[in-house]
Amino acid sequence: MEKDELLVKLQGKIKNFRDLAVFNQSYIKPHVIYRSSSPIEHQSPEILQDFKDLGIQSIIDLRSAVEIGYSSYNDDFVNSFNYYWVHIDISMPPDVLLREGKTELSFYKQFCWYTLYYNKAQVRRIFNILSQTENYSTIIHCHAGRDRTGITSCLILLLLNAPEPNIIQDYLATDEFTLSEDMEYIFDKVEEEGGIMKYLVSCDLQEDTLTRMIEQLRP
Repeated sequence: MEKDELLVKLQGKIKNFRDLAVFNQSYIKPHVIYRSSSPIEHQSPEILQDFKDLGIQSIIDLRSAVEIGYSSYNDDFVNSFNYYWVHIDISMPPDVLLREGKTELSFYKQFCWYTLYYNKAQVRRIFNILSQTENYSTIIHCHAGRDRTGITSCLILLLLNAPEPNIIQDYLATDEFTLSEDMEYIFDKVEEEGGIMKYLVSCDLQEDTLTRMIEQLRP
């Protein structure tokens, strides 16, 4: 089965499973990064083989330890890939929001702000993973494949110079709960940092690492 056929098949089984290139073909190679909800419920031998046939080498799991405790990969599945657990912290302690003057923001803007500024070590690890050729193709997922996965996908696409309307289109394809204004808030915060490269450097990523990632992912 061809990769495009496999992708359609998996989209029919796993919520929010899609190629990050679907709305950004001019900016990222097809079949290198997939975004998804958690595929935990779909660990059948058939899906395992489909992932292998799709060329999946790595899984980046953004969920918390609690989420993983409730719903984890079986050994056969996780041992078939390079499995990376990168917990994106979304706790948003009220004292932090109050101290930083973010209590007047909408809940989702608080979520975006906290993810960007209190998960810089996690962002650094994700991008370091994605800079390594042996990790492709990669699936990135959280629970629903919407919020943590959406912000991570946005940062990747910004690095690849994808247009903001394309990034919003990818985000809105997730479900009815996504709003373009929330993605626009991320664009504004990144711009305040001086652009995506400066934001990622503020996460202690090396420019040569980011350049290597761009060279691997751009068509």
